[in-house]
Amino acid sequence: MADKPLAGRVIAIMLANGFDEIEFTEPQKKLIEAGATTKVVSRANGLVNGWYEGSWGHFFPVDVDLAETLAVDFDGLVVPGGIRAVEKLAEEAHSKRVLKAFMRAGMPVAVTGDAGKLLVVTEDAKGRTVTSSEEARADLEAAGASWEAGPVVVEGNLVTANGVEGVREAMDRFVEVVAAYHNKEDAKAA
Repeated sequence: MADKPLAGRVIAIMLANGFDEIEFTEPQKKLIEAGATTKVVSRANGLVNGWYEGSWGHFFPVDVDLAETLAVDFDGLVVPGGIRAVEKLAEEAHSKRVLKAFMRAGMPVAVTGDAGKLLVVTEDAKGRTVTSSEEARADLEAAGASWEAGPVVVEGNLVTANGVEGVREAMDRFVEVVAAYHNKEDAKAA
């Protein structure tokens, strides 16, 4: 069990067309290696298109329509960056609802790169210590977040990464956060 600390856990990965492929595939791979089941949640119809090295990348299947996504059905949320995707998610009522629900419940959330801007949109940045892409930094600071340079910042159950550079370390930390969160929840239920 120690080698699969997230066995039996289901993690939502929220995407829109134009997400950064590396910020999606690296977390997905790490979560699966840790024993979790990952579910891609998106408003994209059937397939969602990534962005890779300056052009459109691969298509990935959507598991759950974002309109039907509830935080209670998952054990954590990952939101990869990619400015095109982040702009779409920032305008989508369901993405804001889902992120806000995870944040309000204090559930594990990982936000990488440009996706830090979504914490501003959902009004979850104020008073938090985070990192993000440089593009998201000004928005986060203007919204009252304390921004730190570096690949990863963990504050409670929120893990933020500066983008592709920090995504592997962020997922190591996120796995720890999800495992610790659920061990506490399991202990309460016993």
